[in-house]
Amino acid sequence: MSRLFRFASITLIFLIILQPAQVFANGGPLYYAASGYGPLQLDSESNVSLVREKVKYTVVATDRTNQNMAEITVEYELLNKNDHLKTVNVLFLTPSGRDLTVKEGKDPIDVMSETGGKPINWEAQVKETVIEPVSGKALPLKDSSMGERQAEGARFALTFEPDETKHILISYVDEGGMYDRGIINRVFSHLYYLTPAAFWEGEPVVELEVKLLGQKIKLHSNLPLDKIDASTYRGTFNHLPEEEWYFSYTTTNRLLYPTNIEKDHNLLILATTAVFTVIAAAASLYFRKSVIFMLTAICIFGFTLYFISKMGGYPFNFIFVGMTDLAVGIVLVVCWNKVKKATRESAVN
Repeated sequence: MSRLFRFASITLIFLIILQPAQVFANGGPLYYAASGYGPLQLDSESNVSLVREKVKYTVVATDRTNQNMAEITVEYELLNKNDHLKTVNVLFLTPSGRDLTVKEGKDPIDVMSETGGKPINWEAQVKETVIEPVSGKALPLKDSSMGERQAEGARFALTFEPDETKHILISYVDEGGMYDRGIINRVFSHLYYLTPAAFWEGEPVVELEVKLLGQKIKLHSNLPLDKIDASTYRGTFNHLPEEEWYFSYTTTNRLLYPTNIEKDHNLLILATTAVFTVIAAAASLYFRKSVIFMLTAICIFGFTLYFISKMGGYPFNFIFVGMTDLAVGIVLVVCWNKVKKATRESAVN
């Protein structure tokens, strides 16, 4: 059994980490320095107040790339504090702009694609880790250059009457990021930029909500969220958070222990298998019945087959898992023969 542990440890050290894509999202009043030319700049003197912002992620399906698709809605309540007509250009930074729409009430608003580079007076956050939700461990990303991406997104204009309040709804679809290597179940992540909203006036009420697909899901959020029901989490803040909102989630299927880290999970399962084997052997020898070990060994082997489902990742997963199952099976057969021999000798004596 010690050889099996050494084998598992050696094979698992070759696991590497896959970086999840980062997500750029949120809007602010946009200022063009020279008739739309030159670098983008968010306008901090619009005198338009953000009263309320509600961001809702609804995970809807898994596509063929194994990334969970999410529908995002962002509700803005904006108040014109000027005593005159005010037109504001809004820049909304978004990861892909898939199916992006903007509405005021039920009326659609024309949206233009914006690829003019990131705003010069706003710095995008660079993510250096992803949180594995089950164990809470921070897993380092191999490349943090995603923070230098251009601020590709959508631009639209809003015209306010004096002291007018507008309710704006932005909707789009997002694939988020995926972390796949070195863990049992894939971790999906999203990063929503809250800080561009600081360019609006006032201190808004911010509501964040995540609705997951299914119930056996573990969520981690850097901003505190309350669990509303089996798949819905929500948080309300009386001010704009000073950091961006990042959350990650994964299924807990086939996870017996509180970890989704591949090497930790598999070593714990193998250790449990070893303990069960020792207990079964002791029980068989105590009662002098080898059939106890035989029946228990079948259950132990099934336990190993079920819980060790990933080892080494593609394309080695099938090979490593198969070799581990074979090794466990051989060990159990060898132990059963020894237990059977020992019980026979005990019965003779």
